[in-house]
Formats: sequence, C-alpha cells, structure tokens
Amino acid sequence: MALRSMLLAGVFAALIAIGSQVYVPIGPVPHTLQVFFVMLTGVVLGGRWGFTSVAVWILLGVFGLPVFTQGKAGIAVLAGPTGGFLIGFLASAFIVGWLTERYPATFARTAAFMVLGMVVVYGLGFAGFMASFAYFLHKPMTVNTAMALAVLPFLPFDILKALAAAYIGVKVRRGLSAAGYLQLKQ
Repeated sequence: MALRSMLLAGVFAALIAIGSQVYVPIGPVPHTLQVFFVMLTGVVLGGRWGFTSVAVWILLGVFGLPVFTQGKAGIAVLAGPTGGFLIGFLASAFIVGWLTERYPATFARTAAFMVLGMVVVYGLGFAGFMASFAYFLHKPMTVNTAMALAVLPFLPFDILKALAAAYIGVKVRRGLSAAGYLQLKQ
C-alpha cells in the first residue's frame, strides 16, 4: 500500500502544480486552483499522504521548478506575499486529511472539515502576507488593507472551490477505495 500511496501523492503534487498555473492575477495574491487541489489532496489521500503531497510540491518549487503560481520558483517565494499561504496549504491538507480519516466522509462533514482547513490557510496566509510586506518588502500595511488585498477578494471563490473539492473528494475517495487503491478505516 505504501507504493500506491507514494504514487498517489506524486500525482496529487502534479495536480497542485498544474492548478497553480491556472490563475487570475488580481493583485499581489492571484486567484488559483491551488485551494481546490490542496483540499482535494487532503480528502483523498488523508493526513499523512496529503501533507506529503503538498510538501513535495513546495519542495519542487523551492528547488527551482516553476510549480508555483505564474511559474514562480525558489525559496524566495516562501518569504513573499504568498509564502504564508503555501505553509497554510501544508497544515490544511494534513488537518482535512486527518479528520477525513477519522470520521466517515460525507459531503456535509467533509465541507465542514474544509472550512476549518480554509481558516488555517487564511490565518497563516494572512500572517505571512503582513510579515512579508512589513519585514521583507519594508512596506507595512494596516490589518484592514491586508484583509482587503489578501483575504476578502478570495473568500467567495475559495468557499466554492472547497465545496467542489468536498463533493468530488468524497466520490474519488470512495472510488479509489472500491478499486483497492485506498484502505479506508471507516
């Protein structure tokens, strides 16, 4: 089962990388499909492998592959305005996956897990956004300005992406389990 899990983690790291290239630039933090694929990764792979998949994607980008939004790469991305969101994706994939492993995956329950995952992404992302502007770019901003730039424009779309990932993730998880590619503890 470990080989299958590793292969699935690699596939989902690739999906996150592809989703990162689908973006709408609306400011320092663009709209992407990253949230969708990170949440889907957590639901389908579970906590440990979901975290591993997101970590592989981040490491690929840190080591120079252009897998981040707009083809960005390098360790400097972690110190930039979106760096906190990347760290939030790690935590979110783990939390959503860990909860999905422990409780039977229904759409409503999975959607609730994803709301918690989104709170984590936005909390770490917002903190990283403000820190990036204050300490690395030397352009501190107010909390209201940071909220207007990094959180408010994204909430409605990210909620829709999370709901879509919950719906699809539950079905994919069940399908992979029925095919023998995942062992569910439920």
